[in-house]
Amino acid sequence: MARKEDLRVKKTKKAISEAFMALLLEKPIEEMTVNELCDRADVRRTTFYKHYRDKYDYIASFAKCMRDRFDDIIWRGGKPDITPEYYVQYAKQVVDFISRHETEVNNILNSSVAPVVFTIISEQNYKDTYEKLLDSEKSGMVLSASPEIVASMIVGAVSHTIYMWLLSGRTKSADALAEEIGIIVRKCLA
Repeated sequence: MARKEDLRVKKTKKAISEAFMALLLEKPIEEMTVNELCDRADVRRTTFYKHYRDKYDYIASFAKCMRDRFDDIIWRGGKPDITPEYYVQYAKQVVDFISRHETEVNNILNSSVAPVVFTIISEQNYKDTYEKLLDSEKSGMVLSASPEIVASMIVGAVSHTIYMWLLSGRTKSADALAEEIGIIVRKCLA
């Protein structure tokens, strides 16, 4: 059973996340320092380092937190039901988040560390997807390949598709992109 996180830790992590998003409105990620992040969050550096190795470790944690938030939205607080539709809805949540946070996303994309951030987020999504597919397989979902391969294919394809959509100037609407991703994800999991 997972341990419940202390309320102070939750508040600290929330403050850091809010500070991170606020700083992304102002500057590219490589210009952001842990000192600025801590100052903006009103958190001591020692506290930050108690939870994260560096700002890139924080980014991986942020990606996990966002995935958990998307899961809450998808399941609306109900019991998780990992089906192909879950992955379609997850892709829609990612595209919606990107659309609502255009400045922050552009500051990441225009950063010299964009490939590093993209890799960190992709690796975290792979870990989460792999775990979910393992659970789904145990619950009776039949996969066409091993959970490792399916997770890699889905995360790689969806991540790269969204990344290219961003780099190409969002030539199609977010809804159209999410629908097309959904078609492919359903085929991967069929």
